[in-house]
Amino acid sequence: MVNHVNSFDSVPQELVELLTAELPYSLPLLRRLQFTKFPHGTSQHARVIFISDAELSSRPDAYTAAYLDFSKTGTQMYIYSTLEHPRNRDDTSNGDLYEQQLAAMVQEVIRLRKEYGQELLFTNPDRILIGTLHSDIRSILEKFEGRVEARPTGIYDKWLMKRDELPPPDDSLPSGMYWDSASLDDCSIIVSRTDIPRTSEELVVLPNLTIKREDKTPIVWALLGTDASIISVHCEEPYRQRGLAKKLAAKLLREKSSLYGEDGLMSADVSPTNMSSRAMCKSLGGKPDWTTSW
Repeated sequence: MVNHVNSFDSVPQELVELLTAELPYSLPLLRRLQFTKFPHGTSQHARVIFISDAELSSRPDAYTAAYLDFSKTGTQMYIYSTLEHPRNRDDTSNGDLYEQQLAAMVQEVIRLRKEYGQELLFTNPDRILIGTLHSDIRSILEKFEGRVEARPTGIYDKWLMKRDELPPPDDSLPSGMYWDSASLDDCSIIVSRTDIPRTSEELVVLPNLTIKREDKTPIVWALLGTDASIISVHCEEPYRQRGLAKKLAAKLLREKSSLYGEDGLMSADVSPTNMSSRAMCKSLGGKPDWTTSW
């Protein structure tokens, strides 16, 4: 039974500790909460939602939590429920409990939406975008008619990697290339190479890495998202098949994933049909674990 629905305007340390104990399954939400310490990592409109049959301070075993920020243009919500942990996935006796928690979550989002009162900035102003949503959670939300609308990008595999299993460091580059961070102008190029709705201003504040030509043109790049997953890995056509994307991804993960947390865990959401990205994740020591969607 859901007795406690709480919304916080800052990140409760007790929730961070609960999520840390649930790793790696809680990784997306934990990383999003950790990202709030970054410059531009949160806003006055952000809320952390916690739903359980007991108070957060009592450290309940079964709960649903989320980060929500209506004011963002990109992914506005991340959810973690202890249903996602393998110890609970096959326990059908908990089905009603988690359905009640997620129903309460939906009602709390509706309440907060009314409280926010401003126009939403997502591409569909009548919707919010939930990121890297676990398939088990999505299957429950889909029971609430009209509440969930899948994006056309489909299902992704959540790949997990560990920092101590990355390839050995290798910063060497071919002649005429150098390492750099992405500028706002560079991010305009990055946005032009993807159909994912993002803005240059949104990307430039994320940890990132590029390989550039001597004329300062970026030719390889990747970023870490607000949930620390590696995103927008791209190599321009003339420079492919040289291992540059893998080298850049490994360097980015090794050097910048620890800005979020020190547990050494990293992730990527990869389409089952994206063979090159799957091969890269495998070369980084990654393995797919569960499925997600937006």
